[in-house]
Amino acid sequence: MVGAKSGKNKFTKQILKVAEHYNVIVAATMSAGKTSLINALLGDEVLYSANEAATATLTRITHNRNLRQRIEGASYTRPGECYERSKNVQASTLRQWNDHQAVKYIELNCSIENLRKTVTPLVIYDTPGPNNSQDTSHRALLDTALMLPGKKLLVYVLNATQLATQDDLQLLQKIKNSPALISGNQIIFILNKVDQLDEERGETIDVFLEKTRNYLEEMGFSRPMIIPAMMQTSLIAKKVLNRKSITRNQKHRLQAELQRFRQNKFILNDASHVPHAIKHLVRTELKRSQTENARSDIFDKTELKQFIAYSGIRTLEIFLSQHN
Repeated sequence: MVGAKSGKNKFTKQILKVAEHYNVIVAATMSAGKTSLINALLGDEVLYSANEAATATLTRITHNRNLRQRIEGASYTRPGECYERSKNVQASTLRQWNDHQAVKYIELNCSIENLRKTVTPLVIYDTPGPNNSQDTSHRALLDTALMLPGKKLLVYVLNATQLATQDDLQLLQKIKNSPALISGNQIIFILNKVDQLDEERGETIDVFLEKTRNYLEEMGFSRPMIIPAMMQTSLIAKKVLNRKSITRNQKHRLQAELQRFRQNKFILNDASHVPHAIKHLVRTELKRSQTENARSDIFDKTELKQFIAYSGIRTLEIFLSQHN
């Protein structure tokens, strides 16, 4: 028993000993798109994503510039014992680790392509949604992340199609009152799934950004930074750019969003609530040359890069690169 307790304490110190890192804690209620956001940063469907409670572990992803072609990782039980290691982690590996009841922590090391120039070592935490009534350990794992020492950025994902739910209210209040937002730590909000808004019913980007801003200010977040985004569609575009296979449904989804993108590629960036310097950088990327005769059945590399800038993920990448 003494040995087990000692091992647990040692592992807890190992998990929390990251003061020299820039810790990015990604939080959300279930199915807001938190895992899709991290996958979009990684450029592939590495972490399991679903319209249910898909994350049962606290996953730490360390940005390592030297790992260009693979992901290394290890999974641990709550007492701190290593369950399994892998030099080449696949999506199936993470699915198996995440589904194993004994596994509570996962460590990944990989190179995040568009974050290569970060000054401070950057670590991203994928936290489980705490509103899972069937597993109270989810809340404890989120608390562990919120109590990390050192400099932190909280990235909170809001579901544009389910704004201001009771679960959101409770989690935002918890975060607002947590030590995570003291000592100059920041929070940025991702208004995800804006591609699912119905403009014919008046659900325009401007209306929802104003609605979201009012909602967050009422919660006590003064002048909140908000990025309107479509993380799942952004991920599809990145997969195409990286020559990875996509499904027929993903292809149709990307084609449909590209049509809307061509009508007004500045609309999301103009509506975002982020520092002007970041908006300017994104706008510069959006103004680059584009294929004049874009065909719906062919994906153009230049246009896909612009679409990624349009989709919101590029805004977050620039923010992370500048604020670490």
